[in-house]
Amino acid sequence: MPDTLFTNASLVLDGFAERQAASHVLVKGGTIHTVSLRPLERGDATVIDVAGRTLMPGLIDAHCHITGPLVEPQEHCLSRRRDRRCRSALPAQQLDGRLHHDPGGGWRRLLDRPTPCGRGDRGPRLFYSGRALTQTGGGADFRTPAETNDPGGHASPFSVMSVIVDGVDEVRRAAREELRRGATQIKLFASGGVVFPSESHATIYEFSDAELRAAVEEATARGTYVMAHVYTDEGVRRCLRAGVRSIEHANFVSQDTVAMMADHRVYFDPTFISLVQRIESAGDTHLPDRIVRNLEQTVARGQEVYEWAKQRDLPIAFGTDLWGPEAQKSQLREFETRAGLDSPAAIIRSATAINAELLKMKDKLGVIAPGAYADLLVVDGDPLTDLRVMTDPRRNLKVIMKDGMLYKNELG
Repeated sequence: MPDTLFTNASLVLDGFAERQAASHVLVKGGTIHTVSLRPLERGDATVIDVAGRTLMPGLIDAHCHITGPLVEPQEHCLSRRRDRRCRSALPAQQLDGRLHHDPGGGWRRLLDRPTPCGRGDRGPRLFYSGRALTQTGGGADFRTPAETNDPGGHASPFSVMSVIVDGVDEVRRAAREELRRGATQIKLFASGGVVFPSESHATIYEFSDAELRAAVEEATARGTYVMAHVYTDEGVRRCLRAGVRSIEHANFVSQDTVAMMADHRVYFDPTFISLVQRIESAGDTHLPDRIVRNLEQTVARGQEVYEWAKQRDLPIAFGTDLWGPEAQKSQLREFETRAGLDSPAAIIRSATAINAELLKMKDKLGVIAPGAYADLLVVDGDPLTDLRVMTDPRRNLKVIMKDGMLYKNELG
């Protein structure tokens, strides 16, 4: 792998401080070797003159679904369709992502497999969750009241994304199985959803305290953590008591529960664009009016929760929750949905340094520092003051580097 020297760059070191102008960054062997305000020796490195543009860490989407509802049981194996979907993520700037279902780790194996050039395939770095754990009648049990199994013998047509478990022993077994198969973390459903509520009764909370603790214990035993899909106040409180690390959504929690989240120092991952995109496409997807109204209320309440989270200095992650390749075209619009809620610098930090900490990759991802992975972007403009820089990649995105390999370079 050739060395690369970026010269005359304005650096966004970790997405929080002001840009550091007139800097030079040397990349060796897939990692950042040197960051300097003084010119560096070129040696055999390929030189990219950034000419005052912004050199920043690659972005991280903390909540993504590459396939979404298009998956079917036979897609347990690698396929050309999977290849195309995963490759499409990289040019959109999403260099890394926490994938919320990937049965058996097929997506990650696809990206890690050797090629004739001796490197993995082009695509994002994935931290996948395996199948989500859900209880009978839970948020990821998509059976109708009349169904027990689908024709293929699975618990539901969506069983490639979830496993239905009841009781402490079943939760432990399922968590252990997903970790055995290579899941980076465990995802579970701790309340119902807002798009596909159960036809029998939408849940306020899911899993008992003991079941939640069992999942956390199994993840902790392997040095990882549990993330929870949860919208409700009681659901979040149960997760906090059990030791869940990452709270996804939480649109209907109270101020007191946000304070409790701050006390437990959990990561809060709001996902606005998926809700907005579903509202906008409701006519085409024939979404019932009652669901659309519920989504609109969910967005409004989520904005309130975001403000409370800022007041409590909660670490706010950057996730999209977009399902499938068509929806993921809106991925960068998550910046738009947050523009009126937070400063550009804070939002960039969410998508870089905070998400890296959430993934337990602090100092390796989301920063420009010696020893970090060379996942880098060069953009025109200053994203710390103007988020529009990030939402028009065709015009502003000049360089994409992952693991020290250049996938786009309009500067040399």
